[in-house]
Amino acid sequence: MSDYYDLFLTVELPADLPEPAMRELRWLLGEAEAPTPLTSADWESWGYPWQVFDGGVPSHAFDGVDGSSLLRMDRTYADGSTPWALTARTCVHEDEFGVVMEVVEWVLKLATTRGWVGFLRYSGSDGVQHLLRHEDGFDVVDVRATGRPDRVTFE
Repeated sequence: MSDYYDLFLTVELPADLPEPAMRELRWLLGEAEAPTPLTSADWESWGYPWQVFDGGVPSHAFDGVDGSSLLRMDRTYADGSTPWALTARTCVHEDEFGVVMEVVEWVLKLATTRGWVGFLRYSGSDGVQHLLRHEDGFDVVDVRATGRPDRVTFE
C-alpha cells in the first residue's frame, strides 16, 4: 500500500505577477492550457508534467475534497495594488512528493506571505508539519506536543 501526503497551501501573490508565471499557475490549478516552457519543477525527473493543484475531486487518501482557488483579494493596499489569493489542498502520492515540493517552492518564491503558509499530513502517521515561509525560502517544521497541551473541548 502506498503512502500519501495531504498538502494545504495558502498565500498571497503580488498584483503584478508576471504573465508567464500567471499562465503557469493557472495551468497548475487546472484552469488553462500548459504554457511552454514549464518552470515550476524539474518535470523531466518525473517523466511528464501534471496539474498539481487541479482539484474538484474527493481526496484519494484523506477526508474532504482536493481543490484550489486563485482569486483577487477584495482589499487594496496603500500603493493601489490588489493582490491575488491562492489556496490549494491536494493529496500527493509519496513518489510525487519531491516534484510537488519543487512546485510549492516555486509558488512560495512568487508569494508575498511571510510566516505560516500551510501544512503537510502524512498518511503513515498522525504527525503534522507546518510550512513556514521566510525571506530565504521556506521550512517544513514538525509539530510536537510539549508538556501538557492546552485544549478547548467543544461539545
